[in-house]
Amino acid sequence: MRTWAWLCALVIVVAASAIPGAQNAKRPRNIFSSLKVGQSVTLKDEGSAYSISFFDDDMPLAHKVVEIGDDFVVVRDVAGVRETLIPVFSLKGIEKVTTKSK
Repeated sequence: MRTWAWLCALVIVVAASAIPGAQNAKRPRNIFSSLKVGQSVTLKDEGSAYSISFFDDDMPLAHKVVEIGDDFVVVRDVAGVRETLIPVFSLKGIEKVTTKSK
């Protein structure tokens, strides 16, 4: 009888993990939530910090987002020569430029 209880518990756990969205919990929003890996962006050195901007349309720009962490973002220039790791404390802002009228 005891084995059946463990087997039932195991089946319930496996079934619950197979529910769509159970493992894909929504990622918490942070400063980098508007960026995606592979996205074209413009990087501007503001002296003590960087500014990142992008368009709502997919347009080729000077840099691409290579990696996004919890507290950093990595961008690579279009030539593939220079990668820049930008920690969150060195970021002045992220700007989305809208080209479409609503």
